[in-house]
Amino acid sequence: MKLLTMIAVLTMLVAAVPAMAVKRTGNDLLIDCSNLIKTESTEALSKEKLLGVGYCIGLIDGLVTFNYVYEAVLEREGSSNMVQMCLPERISTRKSAEIIVKYLQDNPDRLHNSGQALAAQALVTAYPCNQEAEK
Repeated sequence: MKLLTMIAVLTMLVAAVPAMAVKRTGNDLLIDCSNLIKTESTEALSKEKLLGVGYCIGLIDGLVTFNYVYEAVLEREGSSNMVQMCLPERISTRKSAEIIVKYLQDNPDRLHNSGQALAAQALVTAYPCNQEAEK
């Protein structure tokens, strides 16, 4: 049953890819996730900012969900040493957005790159699985 659930989740993630065909750069993500961090209520946001905040939330949710599924599959296959990102059991979307924004601000020379790849790199950098890298 768990395998079927993982396959269903992966299928949904793959099916969602064409909807995200528009390339979003690190610059775009910096704006979107910064707006998420600053926002106490979505009522005060313009439609454009609201869509960007939604994009940031969706990207983070997708990365976190994919990582948990990937981790479970690798563990089941006995390859858990290949996992790159070891997230805490409970991590808020806001905390993830703060990590991503800080990474983007600390790496301005990379902002022209894919926002999705930079967000993943930010979380891998903040939560590496290699215990030696955490020291």
